[in-house]
Amino acid sequence: MDFSIRLSNKQLLQGIIESPGENIKAGIILVHGLGEHIGRWSAWIKRFNDNRIVVAGVDLPGHGISDGKRGVMKNYTFVNEMLDVLIDEFRKTFPGIPVFLYGHSLGGGIVLEYILKKKPTIKGAIVTSPWLKLSFEPDKSKLILVRIIKSILPSLVQPSGLVVDHLSHDSTVITKYINDPLVHDRISVGLFHAAVTAGDFSLENAEILNIPVLLMHGSKDSITSPAGSREFASKTNKVHLKIWDEGFHELHNEPFKDEVFDYINDWIEKTI
Repeated sequence: MDFSIRLSNKQLLQGIIESPGENIKAGIILVHGLGEHIGRWSAWIKRFNDNRIVVAGVDLPGHGISDGKRGVMKNYTFVNEMLDVLIDEFRKTFPGIPVFLYGHSLGGGIVLEYILKKKPTIKGAIVTSPWLKLSFEPDKSKLILVRIIKSILPSLVQPSGLVVDHLSHDSTVITKYINDPLVHDRISVGLFHAAVTAGDFSLENAEILNIPVLLMHGSKDSITSPAGSREFASKTNKVHLKIWDEGFHELHNEPFKDEVFDYINDWIEKTI
């Protein structure tokens, strides 16, 4: 079912909420990655529904069919507000159902910073391939330029540089991604700075984590760094870390995705 939320800056974020109907055991609020949209997760959402888990999520600002110039976010102020609203609305719609946040890639970085800063009263979080560190080191001169420009032109947009072939070993996933009209390869200076800053904050403050987190990464992820996930997990006993051998960036779209789903579902069962 389609639904939308409006933020205090007047942006309208479009999304979906899919429920299995009766006997719901848990709920997931899903935060997608850079350049994609919530619709790319439809098959994964159906799997959760089949396991009595309701899923809700919206296209991030500047993504999918939500408002905003493609790839533009000045900072994380409004995505944090987005999560506040989604959690609040979920509780009103499904009272008493345990709530989990699930963030992937950019969304994983957003979720980790949010739960560390805001400390929401949720059951836990699932985080895959989070943007804590990138698998490649950005040029230092570019990082300095970003720090300067972010205050002057935070909406300046550049190509993300994402190598599509690094998403998954499944060539059909790559083809669909390339041909998806709602996918883009844009990132603003403000968003890049926000993502890097959030990753640094999360790594520096992992020890204050107060809810259980399932953190998963592919060992061969050349987009976001599995070493960043290992570092985060080493600083807190609240994290269950799973590194998938030979896995690329989108674990939910890998040939072994059935095993990935079962792992997540088992963790949710144990956590609730």
